[in-house]
Amino acid sequence: MLKDIYDPLTEYINVFRDRFKVIAEETFAELAAEANVDIRANHETCCRLYATEETLFSVKKRIGWWRVWCVLLWLGVVGGTVATFVLGEESELQTLVLIVITILLVIVYLFIGVHPQLKKLKLERNDLIVKIDQLKKEAWKQMSSLNRLYDWDVLTRMMSKTVPRLEFDPYFTTQRLADLKKTYNWDDSFNVGRSVIYSHSGLINGNPFVICRTRKMKMGAKIYYGSKTITWTRRERGADGKYHVVHHSEVLTASVIAPYPEYFEKTRLIYGNTAAPDLIFYRKQSRLAGKKGSLSFKWEKRSLRKKTRNLTNIDFAMMTNEEFEVAFNTSNRNNNQQFALLFTPLAQESMMKLLKDREVGYGDDFDFDKNKMINTIISNHMQELNLDMNPEQYCHFDYDKAKADFYDINARYFRAIYFSLAPLLCVPMYQQIRPLSSIYGRDMQSHSSFWEHESLANFWGQEHFKHPKCVTDCILKTEQNHNGNDNSTITVYAYGYRSVQRLTYVSKLGGDGRSHRVPVYWDEYLPVVGQGNIYMKEDNDFQDVSITQRQRLNHINNVLELANFDLYRRHIASKL
Repeated sequence: MLKDIYDPLTEYINVFRDRFKVIAEETFAELAAEANVDIRANHETCCRLYATEETLFSVKKRIGWWRVWCVLLWLGVVGGTVATFVLGEESELQTLVLIVITILLVIVYLFIGVHPQLKKLKLERNDLIVKIDQLKKEAWKQMSSLNRLYDWDVLTRMMSKTVPRLEFDPYFTTQRLADLKKTYNWDDSFNVGRSVIYSHSGLINGNPFVICRTRKMKMGAKIYYGSKTITWTRRERGADGKYHVVHHSEVLTASVIAPYPEYFEKTRLIYGNTAAPDLIFYRKQSRLAGKKGSLSFKWEKRSLRKKTRNLTNIDFAMMTNEEFEVAFNTSNRNNNQQFALLFTPLAQESMMKLLKDREVGYGDDFDFDKNKMINTIISNHMQELNLDMNPEQYCHFDYDKAKADFYDINARYFRAIYFSLAPLLCVPMYQQIRPLSSIYGRDMQSHSSFWEHESLANFWGQEHFKHPKCVTDCILKTEQNHNGNDNSTITVYAYGYRSVQRLTYVSKLGGDGRSHRVPVYWDEYLPVVGQGNIYMKEDNDFQDVSITQRQRLNHINNVLELANFDLYRRHIASKL
């Protein structure tokens, strides 16, 4: 029987961190064995490559010094020649002869010693560059079989092996989305005005979650400036008591505020659970955990106590653990009874450990929004990572570096994802309650949802769909048309803006006492919609997970039909 995780921080330190390292090393070794990489040959090639690069660096350094010496000598020749002509009549003959002889000797040295040496070093440099290019191509060829085996799901498979309660879907299906709507009352209005950059769905002990990054446009404002120089004359009395005509000038500036489309991206963890189905709260990161002696902590505790004494606020009653109440402030909750059932003393203890730790995990860097059966976690550390799982990030020509990068990259991703899930794992009830579909099973439709289609379009690039006159980012939305036999045409709509330059005159009072019209040029942004198509064939019948990755890729090549691009569905294949 699988063990529940009630203290995610301790479990990560004692179990999961080391277990993931072992699994990552085993996974890489399995991939290398399947790819049949000649590790010894690659090691020798890379050693020669790095030695050649060191030699090249040394040669370039020597070329630099010889160039400096060459320039200094030629400057000396030019300076000596000029001095000979300038001082020719004033200097003694012996001095002039000595200068001329010196100049001639330097010129001879330049043509016999310096320039040939520079030419020799440059030829050596060019030969080394060619050799490095050849060695690098050879190293890439030696590693090509392994680089082809990396796929989009290698990290999620390792995470599922590391944390048994955690399962990842190969892709976000229509059934998973429908389940979120029907069972957990997910509101699809979330996607209005947003475009999915990437999404990863799965289960925590049978309850669904989605890690997604979305792009949204918000109409902001931009300030445009303009200026106009004015001049005028005025009769003024001078120091001599007489009137003089004085010329004045002034630069008048004006500004215009106009609407400007701004685009924001945010990564969220969305989790569905039927525990405490009526509870609503929103907590913001406060970073007050472990700061009981600070003034801000005392002030927050005083405010919560005052709110508790407010008899009109019947939905909030401060719990015994005041430190938890302050650090995990959810005084806006609507159901105190369900909150207490959810955040038991064990849950409070685990949550406080998580909030206080800033070495192993990330500390209090997350917002927690519970809207009945939908929980949303927004962590700061997730905003900095690109979790599209592109397998090209593992590719390298050096086996040793590929091995090190494979673990380092995946360990960083595992830590980030795990501690995004950690606030949910702190709550025992979230793991004790499972949906009926998880207990009794349910056939999962394998068709991809529009979340996957949008992430595919965004990965392929906005430039393939945006309107020719669009000058901003785009919000990509998709529409699927089934052609039969798992063939689909995905129509991509790219919503962006074109700009039109406008001119506004703003009245400004000048130093001459008159009003002047200052021109301000600004841009008006008008909506435009681009459009493009993605033709896709889904391999929904391919479910044999026992075959090797190479066989899987060979099968993919046989069933996949490509039309206007060479990008493959994440659950079908990677970019080969």
